[in-house]
Amino acid sequence: MNLGFIKRAVWPLAAAALLCVSSVRAQAPVEEIPIETLFKKPAFTGLVLSPDQKFMAALMPSNGRSNLAVIDLENRKAVRLTNFRDLDVLQPRWVNNERIAFTLVDMQGIETRNTGGLFAIDRDGSRERMLVEPMDGGSSVKFVWRTTRILGRIKGNKEEVLVEANDRNVETADIYRMNTLSGRKTLVTDRGPGHVVRWVLDDDMAPRATFNHDSKKNRWWFSLLKGGEWVTAAQWDEQLRDVVIPMAFDPQDSNTLYVASNVGRDTLALFKYDVQAGKLGELVFGDARYDIASFGLIGEALGEGGNLIFAGTEESPGKLVGISYQADKPRRYFFDEAAARTQAMVDASLPGMNNSFSLSASTTLVFSRSDTNPGQYFLFDRDKRRLEDTGIRVRPDIDPKKMAPMMPVSWTARDGVRIDGYLTLPKNYVKGSPVPLILHPHGGPWAKDNWQYNAEVQFMANRGYAVLQPNFRGSTGYGANHLRLSYKHWGDTMIDDMIDGVEWAIKEGYADRKRVAVYGASYGGYATLQAMVRRPDLFKWGVNYVGVTDMAVHQDTQPAQLYSDFSDLAKIINGDQSADKDLFEKQSPARHVDKIAAPVFHAYGGEDRNVDFANGRTIKSAFDKAKKPFEWMFVSDEAHGYRQDANVFEFYNRFDKFMKANTPAVAPMASTK
Repeated sequence: MNLGFIKRAVWPLAAAALLCVSSVRAQAPVEEIPIETLFKKPAFTGLVLSPDQKFMAALMPSNGRSNLAVIDLENRKAVRLTNFRDLDVLQPRWVNNERIAFTLVDMQGIETRNTGGLFAIDRDGSRERMLVEPMDGGSSVKFVWRTTRILGRIKGNKEEVLVEANDRNVETADIYRMNTLSGRKTLVTDRGPGHVVRWVLDDDMAPRATFNHDSKKNRWWFSLLKGGEWVTAAQWDEQLRDVVIPMAFDPQDSNTLYVASNVGRDTLALFKYDVQAGKLGELVFGDARYDIASFGLIGEALGEGGNLIFAGTEESPGKLVGISYQADKPRRYFFDEAAARTQAMVDASLPGMNNSFSLSASTTLVFSRSDTNPGQYFLFDRDKRRLEDTGIRVRPDIDPKKMAPMMPVSWTARDGVRIDGYLTLPKNYVKGSPVPLILHPHGGPWAKDNWQYNAEVQFMANRGYAVLQPNFRGSTGYGANHLRLSYKHWGDTMIDDMIDGVEWAIKEGYADRKRVAVYGASYGGYATLQAMVRRPDLFKWGVNYVGVTDMAVHQDTQPAQLYSDFSDLAKIINGDQSADKDLFEKQSPARHVDKIAAPVFHAYGGEDRNVDFANGRTIKSAFDKAKKPFEWMFVSDEAHGYRQDANVFEFYNRFDKFMKANTPAVAPMASTK
C-alpha cells in the first residue's frame, strides 16, 4: 500500500548548522480538546532502519492493534507483514537486511507485558516463524514465567542473533545463539554467576560482566569473568553505598569497562574500570544533581537510566563519544567534537526538541519529541547534511501548538531538602492572575516525572488548570540519599514535599489557594488520599486512580510481596505491619477518611496485580461508613490502569465532569471550528 502520509520534505543543511525558519504567532484562544483525541492509542511507534538503511520497520495500526509493516524508503511504499487481531507487535529488531524479529504483547489486556514469545519474518512476508512459544499460547499451561530477549546481531552471521533467556533457571538469564530460521538455541554461557539481571558483552559479543540481584538476601553485585571464573567485583545493599554497575566495554580497549558508580559521591557517575587490576579508575563524567544511570533498586529499569553514545559500526570498533541522561530536561554531554557538531546541526534545525539518533550510520532516523510534541520521525543524511521529514507522527491528531509547555521548577521542603518538579500552566494563563491547580504526584513511588509529552497533564491544562508534578524524595534519578529519604516515609515527609510545592506555587502567584485539587495513580492515588487527610483545608477534590489505601492491606495482598522475594525488601523500605504498627496506622489513609473534607473520585480494576482491588473495597467501605461524598468506577476485567479504549475514555470523561463540578476552572473558549 502507498503511504500517503510520508512526505518528501527535504531540509538542506548548512555546513555549520541546520537552517530552520519559523513564524511567530500570537497565542490562539484555548479550545477544549476531546478526550478521545488526547487518549487514543499511538498511531506509529517502533520505527527502526534496516542495517543497509534502505528499509524501515514500523508499528502501525491495523484491526485496532499494532501490527508490523516495512517501508521501502526508495518508493515510499509499505507492506504490512502481520495482521494480528488479538495481540500487538512490539520491539521489532532487524536480524539482517531481509529479516525482522519481534515480540507480542496485549496492549488492551489486563497488563501490558511481553508474552515471552519471539517471532521472525522476512521483509517480503515470507519465512515467518514462531521462534519461542508465548506464555499464553499453545495447549500447555505454564506457571513459571519464561522469556527470551534479543541482545544483538552477531558479526558476519545473517541467520543467528544473541539472545538471553531464563530457560534453565527462572531467577537468572543465560545467553544463547539463536537461529532465526529454525529457532534452535545454542547455549553460550554454560556457567554464570547466577541471579543475572543484565549481561554486559564486549566488542566481540562475548559476555564478560554482569549486574546481579538476589532478592532473598537484598544483595546487588557486579561480577567479572577473569581467568574463566566469575568473581564478585563489588556488592552493596538497599542503602546504595559504593555502587558499581557495569554498563559497556570500551570497543577500543578490552581491558576498560565503563561503569556507573557513586563511590565517593552521591549520584551515579560514569567511571572507567580497570578489568585486569580489578579497580575503579578515572571519573569520565558526573552530574552532582542527577544520576547518569539506574540504581536498579527494584528491577533493572528502576531509575533514570542513561545511555552511552558510541560512534562506529558493527564491522569496525567505535569509540565512546558521549552520554545522554535525564536532568531537568534531557541532556547530552559529548567527549568528541565531531559528534557534538553533528548533534548541534540536528538540534539547530529542530529547536526546543529532544532529538535522538544514531551516530553510527551515515543515514539514520531522528526521533524528535518534546513536552508538547509526542514525537515525529525524520531521516538524517549526515554526509549530505540533509534532514527529511518522513511525515510519520506518533500521535498525528495532536497539534503541538495547542499543548501547554512544562516548566522545570524547584522548591525547598520544610526540612531543607530541595525538591524538583514541573509546572504546566494553561495556555490562557495570564501573569498575576492565579489559576486552579492540580497537584499530580507520580506512581512508584520509586519513579520520576520527566520533561516529555504527557497526555494527562495536557488534558488537565487544556481544561484551565495548572498542573504541578513533584519529584518528591524517593523519586529516582537524584542520587542515593534522595532515595533513602523515602524509606518508611510514604505518608509523611514525602507528602510534605508535595504540599510544600503547592504552597510554593501559591506564593509565586501561579495557583489560586481556593481552587487546589490533587490527582494521582498507584502510589499517586495513595498520595492523593494521604494529602487530603493531612491538609483537608487545602484540597477541594481528589481523584484516586488504582491507589494503595491501607498499608497493611497492601502488604497482605500485593502479589509481589506474597509470592516473590520482594517481601523482605518491601519491609525495609515500606515498613512492616507487625514491627511498624504505629507507622502503618498513621500512614494508611483509609483509617482516617473522617479527616477528608472534600469529594473523591475512586477508580479501580478487578484484575489489578500490583495494587490489589482489596484496596478499593477498603476505601469504598471507609467512605461509606464515614458518609463522605465520593464517586466510584470499577471495571472487573481491567487491572493497574485501564487499557481498553471504552474504559479509558469513560474514566477521563468522568474525571472531566468531576473536576469541573467541584472546582470550576476559567472556562476554555469553545472551538471555533
